[in-house]
Amino acid sequence: MLEQGLWKLLTQDSDVSALVSNRVYFVLAPKGSVLPQIVLSRVATGDIYDVSGATGFRDALFQVDCYATDYYSTRAISLAVRMLLESYKGNLPDVDTTPVSAVFTEKDWDMPYEQGGKGFVFRSLLEFRVHHYDTAMPDNVPANLVIISGSETAKDYIDDQIDSIPDKFIAGWGGNIVPKP
Repeated sequence: MLEQGLWKLLTQDSDVSALVSNRVYFVLAPKGSVLPQIVLSRVATGDIYDVSGATGFRDALFQVDCYATDYYSTRAISLAVRMLLESYKGNLPDVDTTPVSAVFTEKDWDMPYEQGGKGFVFRSLLEFRVHHYDTAMPDNVPANLVIISGSETAKDYIDDQIDSIPDKFIAGWGGNIVPKP
């Protein structure tokens, strides 16, 4: 489950946990909880379709609220979270090992401070777009799913795919594909 994987990723990261310990909550922090803390919320999710229907790929938008008793602490927490999540790809540490193909930062901004029970509460807000495959789909991860990693580039992958196309098909396309030198 994506939420569980994000929670584990945040709580198991040494830079994040050094700032907030294990105080990472979903949607709402418990009343009277200790600061600093992080609150995660799923804001929206879009599904990606092809002509056959749902592909299982999803585009989830998450809000990450970083709370502390002073402005600079909220920015430090925000930076640690952004450094961890920004450009993340791989499998999350949840029970489904949810495959994530990309994470993009959408927003990184300061919110107005609020009156808390024992003084002011400062908040920095982040929004991340998480491109992932929904492991709850009955077909699981499709056989043609390719996540390019390591030293291979997208160009290398495409070149290898073009090399595997039989010459008779390339000729049928009118020679528009130029063979590799």
